[in-house]
Amino acid sequence: MAMALAWSVDPSIVYIFFGIAVFFLFLGVYSRPSRTKFQEPFKSTSNQSGAPSAKFSDIFAAIFHQAHPGPTTKPKTFTRQSTSEDNRRLVSFVIAGVFIMFFVFFIGSVFFSSSDSGYDSVLYFQTAEQNFWNENYDSAYLNYRKAWKADDQYVEAMVGYGRVLSIRNEQDSAMIMFDQALAINPDYKEAGYNKAWIYFGQQKFNESVAVLTPVLQENTDYYDAMLLIGDSYYELKQFDDAMIWYSKAYENESIRTRALCHVMAYIHDTKGNYSNAIGLYKEALRYDSTVVDIYKRLGELLPNEDGNYYRIQAVKLQQN
Repeated sequence: MAMALAWSVDPSIVYIFFGIAVFFLFLGVYSRPSRTKFQEPFKSTSNQSGAPSAKFSDIFAAIFHQAHPGPTTKPKTFTRQSTSEDNRRLVSFVIAGVFIMFFVFFIGSVFFSSSDSGYDSVLYFQTAEQNFWNENYDSAYLNYRKAWKADDQYVEAMVGYGRVLSIRNEQDSAMIMFDQALAINPDYKEAGYNKAWIYFGQQKFNESVAVLTPVLQENTDYYDAMLLIGDSYYELKQFDDAMIWYSKAYENESIRTRALCHVMAYIHDTKGNYSNAIGLYKEALRYDSTVVDIYKRLGELLPNEDGNYYRIQAVKLQQN
């Protein structure tokens, strides 16, 4: 029962309990009383007159001598010397039992601990990922941590743990986890992206750009990083650089959103590229038709009847 309960905590505890169990089983077998049916045929006449009864070792010796007849020997008398020999024998058996216990523990640690911990770390990570995407962040926190503790080189678990720490507003601890992951694998893009995201949230936009630039050099199709570096340049008012990355992200239709189209339209608008701005403003409304500011701006950019629809929609939305 103790081994079953300890397995979920740490498998090494099981090996210790198993070694202890083997040791006590050994002592139990060694010290168990000999059965009467084995004792009676080998009782000496001296026992009937009050002499000490033969021990299990003497009975075993008698069996051995019966199976292999030889010269008749004088029965052993139980002296202080024989008692000392028995004590030495008991000490030897105890030492042997302790050795067995530690040998079992060593074998279990060497041949099973590493493989079991690797297997457990994967299970913990998979459970953590499922909890994370289901927004069960407390469970994700515990399982990411278990996965990382089971395998301290598991960069995916470290980054997942860092993401949860960031959600829990423990930004400094999250940054430590991302840095540790990058120390193990400098090319792991998720670690760099999440580190840049923390910098962005702290309004350290130059640091965010510095982290994302090498990431995007190695991963030219990393669209989430393109959006983040574009946002960083946008906050720095470096609109030309921002548009470069926004345009690359825009090429992937699955990345296009109202926010991306809106910000690209705004940049074109501020630079006087009104035709491009109008097209992107209209596309933004296809993703979200409730943005009053876009209707207002289109009503201003489009003349006469073309702009009436957008002006009317802006008024209706404001009244609602």
